[in-house]
Amino acid sequence: MKPKIKNGIIVLIKFILIFVILLGIYFAIMTLTSLIPSGMLENNVRESSETLVQEGEKVTFDLKYKEENIFTFTDALMINTAYSIDNNHPIESFILARKNYIPGQTTEFYPDGQYNLGANENYISKENGDLYQTKELYGLMHGDNIQDSYEYARYWHGYLSILRPLLLLFNYSGIRIVLAIITLISIVALITLLCKKISITSGVIYGIGLLAISIFIVTKSINEILIFIVAFISSIILLLKKNPEKNIGIFFFVVGSVSNFIDLLTAPLVTLGITAITYFLLIQRNESKVNIKRYILDFLKICISWALGYGITWLSKWVITEIFFGRPIISQAIEQAVFRSNGPQINGMNIFSLSNVFIRNMEYLSSPVAITILIAAVIYIIVMMIINRNKKIDFKENLKKCLPYILIFFLPVIWYMVLKQHSYTHVNFTYRILVISIISLLIIASKILVSKNMEDSKK
Repeated sequence: MKPKIKNGIIVLIKFILIFVILLGIYFAIMTLTSLIPSGMLENNVRESSETLVQEGEKVTFDLKYKEENIFTFTDALMINTAYSIDNNHPIESFILARKNYIPGQTTEFYPDGQYNLGANENYISKENGDLYQTKELYGLMHGDNIQDSYEYARYWHGYLSILRPLLLLFNYSGIRIVLAIITLISIVALITLLCKKISITSGVIYGIGLLAISIFIVTKSINEILIFIVAFISSIILLLKKNPEKNIGIFFFVVGSVSNFIDLLTAPLVTLGITAITYFLLIQRNESKVNIKRYILDFLKICISWALGYGITWLSKWVITEIFFGRPIISQAIEQAVFRSNGPQINGMNIFSLSNVFIRNMEYLSSPVAITILIAAVIYIIVMMIINRNKKIDFKENLKKCLPYILIFFLPVIWYMVLKQHSYTHVNFTYRILVISIISLLIIASKILVSKNMEDSKK
């Protein structure tokens, strides 16, 4: 057998074993946390429903220069799903991911629909068909005899392994505080390691990027913040590794898989983009010679590994649900994926185009923030030109070093192109993946005018 073929088979076996181990871990933690009786969560879930119904389906934060919207109806759905777990049938419960389920009270069951999750008729708007998840949760926890339960089996709902233990100790307000603290600790640890292992500039750049997407507003949403925490932890692990290049394909495969397990398709791309930027900063730290071929191959390896981890994990959930629980989830999930990509059509034409999706997401970033970032980049370039005015700058060499970040810069554009309907409809959180482009752009600006002497002094 040829060495390349043999090595390829070994790598394939490694990926398969890693995936089997991951599935085992997912089943173990989901089963263990599903064994917690929902009665132990009841008081905190009831208090959470009271907070959520007061806030409504959406909370608006006025930041003066723009408004940030957090759609709390998804958090209400997540808490409803957490409470609806039946500890007597833990595996069935977390696989089917029902809401409004109360043993002895529930009489009607509705499988996961093609597009939108259903709701009790008392919580559906007769004017526009909108679902009121916060009111439904409140009604469930305050004596409404809701007898119909709805499944949301297309996702893994891995957040339940975090949310259910948290609901043992805290209500919704308390969970928000806990997640804000975890986020703050993660960001401080990430920026500190960046400053220590890469440069102070890189730490500042990450901070600017995260502030640009209002990261601490994101902590108000359980649905949105968890995927960012995954991104921060992934980058921290890379920064702590003795050899970040070792098994990098497997590492990003795991990151992609965990992203799909935890997330409800909010902004999973940040776990790829932010972690990939961290990786390239690390490998460039000690390299003696620029290697464009290596950059391109590493970029492709990272993206393909992440996409495989994300995609296969999602597909495995559909297969398990269909084979063992008889739900026709695979065909529905594929139809949903096509719809999320293109959206509805009028006269055979797609409503959404890449240009209007991209413009809409850029608008949510807000012009003051974009202008401030641009000014910061320009000021940095001017300062570097002054500092290096008498030094030789190899623009061609520096541009080569920028190649990974140029490639990463366009990842959000590709995401918007693939998921046009989703990125347009859910712009309030899909715009946040632009943090990848912001950080990449600022890193490009920081590298393009650096002299060889300055590079040497950093090592």
